Amino acid sequence: MVDWVPFRRPDTYVVVAMVRAVAETADPGEYGDGVEVVIEVPRRGWLASIFGDHEPDQARIVVTRPGGEARYPFSIQLVTDDGAKAAVKLPSTRGWVRSNCAGRAFLMQKGEPDQAPDWFGLVRGAIDALTTLRPDAGDDGWKVRVDRAIDRGDQ
Repeated sequence: MVDWVPFRRPDTYVVVAMVRAVAETADPGEYGDGVEVVIEVPRRGWLASIFGDHEPDQARIVVTRPGGEARYPFSIQLVTDDGAKAAVKLPSTRGWVRSNCAGRAFLMQKGEPDQAPDWFGLVRGAIDALTTLRPDAGDDGWKVRVDRAIDRGDQ
């Protein structure tokens, strides 16, 4: 697994570069089910961890699908304490679809099959969603990594 790379919320170039690199290599991942780029917000303070917020909120951008294909629609799984309800807490945005499917929250970026991917828009959408769900998260302390160990055999 790749180590976490820190970034500041306004400086998304590191995240965009990771997403672009995964897509350009058509990486199918370790199990052939695709690769995700995981964005994580800063952890809440120690008091919040005492009262149940043990895991930091994440946006898991599905960059490649089984076989390494990168194409629209791109989905982002939101992993938060809100569970599937996280999707309905997000505002409606043109070009995006919100879904709470099978107990999970998803945000999907729509586009035409022959359209070039909008990597910046995809990353910005993930960060904006996390910012909406965690308005207390500052600009510092964000991190990102590539997850190649995706196994969707149970889905």
